[in-house]
Amino acid sequence: MPEIIGEYVDRLCNVEMRMKGLPRGVTYPLYEAARHKQGTPLTYLAARRLVEEVAENDSVILLTGAGMAPWLPNGETDGPLGTASLARAVSTGLGATPIYISEERNLEPVVATSVAAGISIVPRSDVGARRQAALALSFPLGEEGAAEEARQILDEFQPKAVIAIEKIGPNEKGIFHSVMGVEIPAESQAHVYHLTQEAQRRGILTIGIGDGGNELGYGLIAEDVKELQDYGKHCQCPCESGIATVESTEVLVSAAVSNWGAYGVSACLAFMLGDSEVLHDTYTEYRMLEACATAGALDGVYGTQILAVDGINWRTQQSLITMLHSIVSNGLKEFQRPF
Repeated sequence: MPEIIGEYVDRLCNVEMRMKGLPRGVTYPLYEAARHKQGTPLTYLAARRLVEEVAENDSVILLTGAGMAPWLPNGETDGPLGTASLARAVSTGLGATPIYISEERNLEPVVATSVAAGISIVPRSDVGARRQAALALSFPLGEEGAAEEARQILDEFQPKAVIAIEKIGPNEKGIFHSVMGVEIPAESQAHVYHLTQEAQRRGILTIGIGDGGNELGYGLIAEDVKELQDYGKHCQCPCESGIATVESTEVLVSAAVSNWGAYGVSACLAFMLGDSEVLHDTYTEYRMLEACATAGALDGVYGTQILAVDGINWRTQQSLITMLHSIVSNGLKEFQRPF
């Protein structure tokens, strides 16, 4: 039954709603490539692996924060909401402690979104002291010292999972790109892919959640991204090597919107744990989006401070949560039809 639920959660989270001017018609092909590679519903797979690996009082690292000045100086609304949803799910459902990691400039929207989701932020000294609480850490910019920082973080917190949600990874030449093939200066980014690399070396579960092929995790299907995305092979910057990241994760969840992929994992966790409240409700969704935008995150398509995610308005975000809840709650019910 969990795989059946995951099947339809995957389908719902991969409904493409992009406008002209953006790469269109690639969402489901990317999903199909990731599904073919992994052989089972993606949201179900991520949730199942979390249930297998994460227990009470364990820590889970969540990486997010996309964008750069001047367009998205404090990040975008895609990423922080999915991160808060998963933080809430692993905290309430599995009893784990979420640890957020992002660039310093992006942390304020991440923290505000977390608080709106009901997950308080605590100091380092209080990590693990109670449920419904997380730690927020900034990661230094650029390549210098990034690998050592990653090792120190993993040594200190001993996470059972590292999850990246809408977190850009470098291509084969080490260049970061937007989905439109525009170079993102490497020195403006936290090179947190060292965390996913080191976690994999240590046998720690890694999950990448994205929507374009340039996010951490898509290295699992890099050749497909090159073929499917408009700027997959050839970008608009001098590197001429495309947006496809080479950074893979153990599990890749590909969705129409990265937040939606994370919501899908939360929904599958809710079903597998038998508690629909593990997935946040529609009111919380609105609170999260409002808090994220108010704290400085911008819509990732329009680059403006509005209640939208990737150009999709808040009503649609709430509707998605409503439908996910229907899938989960009906899946948990039993009814013997008499006719």
